[in-house]
Amino acid sequence: MSVAIIFAIAAFIFVFVLALHIPLPPQICDRQKIQMFEFLIRLFNEYVGDLIEVLIGPKMKNYFSRFIVGFPYNFKAKCPKWCKIENRLIDGVRCRIYYPDASMKKSNGLLVFIHGGGWCLMKPDYYDGPLFYLMSKTGITICAIDYDLAPEVKFPAPVIECEKVVKKIYEEEHKTLQIDPTKIHIMGDSAGGNLSTVTCQRLLRSGLAHYIQSQILVYPVTNVTDFQSPSYQYYERTYKGAGLLNPTVFARMVLLYLGIEANKKNVKILTKNRHIPSEIRNSKEYQAATDHSILPPAFRPKQLYDPPTLPSPDPNISAIFAKYAMNPDLNPLFGKQLEGLPEAMIVTAGIDILRDEGILYGKKLESHKVPVAWYHYEAAFHGILNMPKSKQRRRIMEDIAGFINERSGNKKY
Repeated sequence: MSVAIIFAIAAFIFVFVLALHIPLPPQICDRQKIQMFEFLIRLFNEYVGDLIEVLIGPKMKNYFSRFIVGFPYNFKAKCPKWCKIENRLIDGVRCRIYYPDASMKKSNGLLVFIHGGGWCLMKPDYYDGPLFYLMSKTGITICAIDYDLAPEVKFPAPVIECEKVVKKIYEEEHKTLQIDPTKIHIMGDSAGGNLSTVTCQRLLRSGLAHYIQSQILVYPVTNVTDFQSPSYQYYERTYKGAGLLNPTVFARMVLLYLGIEANKKNVKILTKNRHIPSEIRNSKEYQAATDHSILPPAFRPKQLYDPPTLPSPDPNISAIFAKYAMNPDLNPLFGKQLEGLPEAMIVTAGIDILRDEGILYGKKLESHKVPVAWYHYEAAFHGILNMPKSKQRRRIMEDIAGFINERSGNKKY
């Protein structure tokens, strides 16, 4: 191959990459790694995925997304010698149990972990790395729930599965797991954070709030009715089009979770906030929970935020969402009578469209006298728990471990 041909190929690749480059916010952590991962995810999951959606449909695009997201985990973290992993059923639900050996076990509690992925993607073993690290800092047994994903199942199937597992462990399986049922913590990221706190709310309504000692919610989904919050607007004006979690991807996942056709038209209706009936959006209960003025002023600067207008609802989609909008099993932000919920640790990331709903949920819990520890990481991005060898992830996991240890009596760590 001649030098001229090699130069031409190199020049083409350079121009191609430059043309597709989208700058990420200047404060973002792990810049070199996330810039590369973001580009590859966008290239395959968005550009190729969009073509698949046009040719075959949104469900097939979701299956393709599972393949793309799952590919790196063919090279997942090796299980430490001090950890034993068991895949088993608990009340008919697949679970992945991580047992520390005698040299590592420092707690007789249990951490129930519910993975994220927009109810449509991911598996518990994709989190082996961060969970191994968390175990090394807490010495706690972990049960990760492998709930069924959309679109194969739809809401509220994953909710019911997660609640079943927690109940079964508290009432019976704690003996097999050799844990103290009064020391069960629940943790989830993104959609897993949603399922975690929804489980807590359902237990509270059943008079079983004591089944959970604390809830750890990492950039949780708490409200799928507002796609115009300051954090969404920050995305639109700062890193629009990037391969991190974006409004279009999230709206598609919401539709798949609810069993609503996830075509481009319906996705756009959600991203424009046209999926909520006017009578709900104008209600005092809704406005009080979603009031942007509750957020810190630094998160809604004038140059990056405009108070949203009230768009005209789409008659068809808003009629469907009328039965979902205020349902706390989907949108825990609208839960009522929350006094008695387990104390919460809420983690938010500065570069995340879900940032604001995590903060608003923390405010809602505090208004109901639920103790809340809010940890905000301005340089972090949505999905950072899955970023290998990240100093920011390590700091987050250390803070989570500290929260668990303080409630488990582990002073050594």
